[in-house]
Amino acid sequence: MNRIHGFTLVEALIALVLSSLVLILVSTTFLVQNRYQANQVLRAAAHDNVRSATDLISRELRSSMRGGIVVAGARTLTVRSPVAVGSVCERGSGFLADRDVHFDGGAARMATEEIAGVAAHDPADGAWEYQLWPWFIMDGGSSASAARCATATAADTTDASEDFHTLRLLALALGSDAPDVGELVMLFRETTFTIEPSDLEPPMLALFRQPYLEDPVEFASGIDSTARFGYRLSGESSYRDTIPEGDLDDIDAVQLQLDARRLSESAEEEDVTFGWSTNLLLRNAP
Repeated sequence: MNRIHGFTLVEALIALVLSSLVLILVSTTFLVQNRYQANQVLRAAAHDNVRSATDLISRELRSSMRGGIVVAGARTLTVRSPVAVGSVCERGSGFLADRDVHFDGGAARMATEEIAGVAAHDPADGAWEYQLWPWFIMDGGSSASAARCATATAADTTDASEDFHTLRLLALALGSDAPDVGELVMLFRETTFTIEPSDLEPPMLALFRQPYLEDPVEFASGIDSTARFGYRLSGESSYRDTIPEGDLDDIDAVQLQLDARRLSESAEEEDVTFGWSTNLLLRNAP
């Protein structure tokens, strides 16, 4: 008769130890990969945040005209950028004379809700004279503007009537700097960017965007405490944290130091950081 033998106690213990080792190795590998994936997700989120913040500020800065930066602080940047630029083709009489202006596409193609003011161009030095002046005060309509410009310049405006618009009270807003016939006028937006404590991800910082006369909106969260703005003056090589009002027109580049930080999900893990710095040359710098 054949006898059936089972595992001995020693064999069972050896099998248990070996299976435990295999389980530990598999679990460790899984945890390491899981931690790596979580780290990559946090890093990607940090990267996306600072990239989107950079793109937003870059669009405003690269379109701004000379003198468009009106506040230059370490964590506050206010910039004015064009909504539309046109040429004056006719002006009324009197001290408060209106201006009829030719804009490509006219008011229909403007984001009039963004307009914060008006600026006149000085052809002698290329500078702009800015004045906060609400659109609802300037808006003089388009009904007769093209006809007046056609009479004044003998231009054919038959199929381009929508490209003309009347701007009211510019002489009151700009005084002696108000543009005359043939000179340029700009309608601009004013946007303030600040780095402040986040409302969505405390205790982190965040980038806030605030259009003129509107409430600030948190745009990019997870900004590290090292984040700041820097400014370079024409003829200099280093960047400053703050520029006084008298030197604002001499800024020729802005540095965005928008380091990001993502808090780890475990107290045993380090936070994920992502260093990000870029220098933006201003298109209309002196």
